[in-house]
Amino acid sequence: MVDKRGKRKNRPARKASLSLRSGRITLKQGNITLNALLAEEINPLKDETPLKWLLLTSEPVESLAQALRVIDIYTHRWRIEDFHKAWKTGAGAERQRMEEPDNLERMVSILSFVAVRLLQLRESFTLPQALRAQGLLKEAEHVESQSAETVLTQDECQLLGYLDKGKRKRKERTGSLQWAYMAIARLGGFMDSKRTGIASWGTLWEGWEALQSKLDGFLAAKDLMAQGIKI
Repeated sequence: MVDKRGKRKNRPARKASLSLRSGRITLKQGNITLNALLAEEINPLKDETPLKWLLLTSEPVESLAQALRVIDIYTHRWRIEDFHKAWKTGAGAERQRMEEPDNLERMVSILSFVAVRLLQLRESFTLPQALRAQGLLKEAEHVESQSAETVLTQDECQLLGYLDKGKRKRKERTGSLQWAYMAIARLGGFMDSKRTGIASWGTLWEGWEALQSKLDGFLAAKDLMAQGIKI
């Protein structure tokens, strides 16, 4: 039994019962031998396209427990795809141009850490919605109650609060991860004209850059004030 997420508009999520079959196959191209796992939906709902996954893997699939583990890994592919969008489109890994491959590898590795933070920020808004749709109210409330400091530093939170002063919406709790997401999106020019609450990766990156570009000055001013120097 797996949860089939409703990705398309007006298409609800549903639970799907699957039959599983596994075996070994050899690909002609490259003569590569892999484990194959075929998952097919049993008794799908009327007018629904039956779920069917053919998964090729190097992971073992001989036992039921092993097969279920591979299925569980595959059900997280949406989150992995979201990470790659945050990494390539948001953090700009695809836009990097360098002469030396080693330099490019180092740069995209650094950007991957930024992408994780952007993904965490965005999921603070999208994940509670998905959890509530599944009836997991306590889990949704737990995500919503998380502090912005689970992703941002204390200094980043203080600076963000200053930059977002007077812009916070009534439903946003200052200092929460959800507020940080919306505040950074607003820094990137997010207007939420479609009332979705979901900023594009490009907009989120613009907001992140705006925050980071001001952080050094903020830290310098904070240090001077700590020394009693008026600025």
